[in-house]
Amino acid sequence: MSTIRLLVVNGCSFARGAELADPDRDAWPAVLGRELGVGVVNLACDGGSNRRAVRTTVQHLESIRAAYGVGYDQMLFVNMWTALSRNEYHDSGIEDGPVRPDLGVRPALPGELHWQRVADWKAAEGDKPSKAYLRHLFSTTGETVNFFVDWLLLEHHLTGRGVPSRFAFAWEILPDPIPAEAVPVMRALRADLVFGALPPRPEDTFREMVFGRVPFGDWDHPLREGHQHFAAAMLRWLGGDERLRFPPSGRSRR
Repeated sequence: MSTIRLLVVNGCSFARGAELADPDRDAWPAVLGRELGVGVVNLACDGGSNRRAVRTTVQHLESIRAAYGVGYDQMLFVNMWTALSRNEYHDSGIEDGPVRPDLGVRPALPGELHWQRVADWKAAEGDKPSKAYLRHLFSTTGETVNFFVDWLLLEHHLTGRGVPSRFAFAWEILPDPIPAEAVPVMRALRADLVFGALPPRPEDTFREMVFGRVPFGDWDHPLREGHQHFAAAMLRWLGGDERLRFPPSGRSRR
């Protein structure tokens, strides 16, 4: 069992730390990394999709490993899943800027600005690809199946390289009940790698865990207290996992 040296996180604004005064200090990945005594790389993108999280993880994990001088088995990857209605497409002729006044930033990754975000919030702004996607291509059943397939492929990709992985949910993103077509794929996933249950209980998702208990920003993001609360819950979960070992300087001393 190797000691974890680096925490790599991906997801959307709930993992990036939108609306926080200092996300690099106060977002839950940063708080969790300090408590565990490990470095942190946060790949999360405000307004990003699950497909983007899978893509960027696979694209950049090797360069991150090399840059930090760690082995694959010394990295802990944690992904926070987001809305099924989001997607992305590539357009080399357009650069969708890194900063939005309402939703914050996306990380500075090579070529990232050519990947266009597709989402209901963009459709509401009049974005034609987003409107077309939601009107003609999106279905709850189809995207639930696609989501579980992407998750399964990512999980196996990480396992094949020896990277420990764990997964959480930003909020209740899954339909209830789970469409019958998606159930076999969901059952192929390792529920023991998921924070809470699979499908998650509301109280095990970030937003619902803290909603009504801590301040939220104008754009419905938990603020500093919420991130601290979720980081503490993740610390208890990861620290109690006998399969993981963290540096003795951290809270978890396995």
